[in-house]
Amino acid sequence: MSVQGNIELVRSITERGLNHGDVSFVHEVFAADYVVHTRGLELPTGPEAFKAAVSFWRQSFPDFHTTIEKMIGEGEYVASRFRTTGTHTGALGGMPPTGKRFVVSGVDMHRVVDGKVVESWISDDMPRILMEIGVLAPTGGRPGHNRPPVPSNGPKGTAAGRQR
Repeated sequence: MSVQGNIELVRSITERGLNHGDVSFVHEVFAADYVVHTRGLELPTGPEAFKAAVSFWRQSFPDFHTTIEKMIGEGEYVASRFRTTGTHTGALGGMPPTGKRFVVSGVDMHRVVDGKVVESWISDDMPRILMEIGVLAPTGGRPGHNRPPVPSNGPKGTAAGRQR
């Protein structure tokens, strides 16, 4: 398969599987020994890994949608930059639905051999998703917004009294 063919295969898997929840084709496009590298989500090997991932995301976020923003390929490898959205209306690992929406971006890489995906590296941003749906509190806040108050011990300690 050509590099462009590999890119189109990964695009099709994303659209059909993740965006529409159709996993009827997985044995045609994933190798029997397919391995997925991701943190925080235990997945089996083979095509069942993709089925389990689709089930996990779509049960928790039925409107789960990934928009591919850019794809590049070289040899057996295909990388995609994407934006994913979803609304938390189903249970997520024991956490009840919040009804809140998330938006995350990431980059994934896949290795395609003889027309089948044999390996994937997935960059799910679970901490960001959990923060956006309100089940994980951010720590530290935005840079520069959690500074301690400026001491006001006399005119030089106040904002108006500082020398410039």
